[in-house]
Amino acid sequence: MTSELDVSAHSSSRIIRFSTFELNLHTGELRQQGQKVKLQEQPLQVLAALLERPGELVTREELRSKLWPADTFVDFDHSLNAAIKRLRDALGESADAPIFIETLARRGYRFIAPINGSPASGVVEATSAPKRSQSFSRTHRIAIAVSSLIVIAVLVWAVWRLPSRPTEVVERKLTASLSENSVSSAAVSPDGKYLAYADNTGIYLKLIRTGETHPVPLPADFSAHVEDWFPDGSHLLVTRQEPPRKLSLWSVSIFGGTPRVLANNALGGSLSPDGSHIAFRGGDSGREEWVMRSDGTDQIKVAADKSSFVGQPTWSPDGNRIAYVRMDFAYHTQQSSVEINEWQNARAETLFSDNRLGPALYWLPNGRLIYTFGDEENRLFLQELEFAESFL
Repeated sequence: MTSELDVSAHSSSRIIRFSTFELNLHTGELRQQGQKVKLQEQPLQVLAALLERPGELVTREELRSKLWPADTFVDFDHSLNAAIKRLRDALGESADAPIFIETLARRGYRFIAPINGSPASGVVEATSAPKRSQSFSRTHRIAIAVSSLIVIAVLVWAVWRLPSRPTEVVERKLTASLSENSVSSAAVSPDGKYLAYADNTGIYLKLIRTGETHPVPLPADFSAHVEDWFPDGSHLLVTRQEPPRKLSLWSVSIFGGTPRVLANNALGGSLSPDGSHIAFRGGDSGREEWVMRSDGTDQIKVAADKSSFVGQPTWSPDGNRIAYVRMDFAYHTQQSSVEINEWQNARAETLFSDNRLGPALYWLPNGRLIYTFGDEENRLFLQELEFAESFL
């Protein structure tokens, strides 16, 4: 029988939510996305004590007084360390790459994740990860694609945050990377709070509001690009490259654990609005568009053309169509167009053509498309297109 956790009587709520977790202080139950997490009483007591004072140091002596009465004979250091380890295991993090609980050596612990939608009050320094294997080769065309995708990710976040001021352009720098270690890919979380990005050293999560940054725990030599977030906000869709040129799509938990492969010979994926399907590029050098279920099953090819390349797909708000840029480089000239594909009905139509089109494209929830234009100096310009549903 689980006893009620020892928390202050003036707590503003008996339920505390953080990330995908929910702690019920009355019943002493920890749940993740509705599923109960098995955790012993002492680790739960530690978690409750840390959540009472998010962002603040909770000393080891304070935890001792909460967990064990003064007349209790126990190896305190060993028992507390064991409780912390069991708590970290339940939350899916490690001491080397904390997402929730920061260790202050020989002093105590601090809860560093946002609580009930609000950031923790403490200041946490960014943590660097060990350097990983060499990232994707940077050809001229890939550099343009990566840059435009990151610009679109930031713009989409700005539009989401400022729906009542559509005419005001807001520019905000979210990352600061050296030229030799530039950001290669990025995506904003479904709730608009986090930026997931990749560089030569790994994948990182940045809390947009405060700038707090933490590495995503990954296996050694797991070099990947961030493509999208799963709707649960706890997993990322990434493209992994393995020597010599093997590309594959994976699901990666932001809390750590073993990544899961979803599709081989695949890259550039995008989750449907309801999270049930993934559209991605596949085939020879990304010449095909595919759709599969979000668990990697039922893969079907929805577009292919041996004479052209296709860009990363984006989903319509209703999830019934995908859009992408098709680029034909035949005869040393570029011919580009935006294509709309009703993938379930095997029907595709060209929306418009313009040789200045870049490969990046995003379908906004209001039905508009954001795309990029490039000039002769390869500068990128964002454009917006609104079209009638009757066009299709």
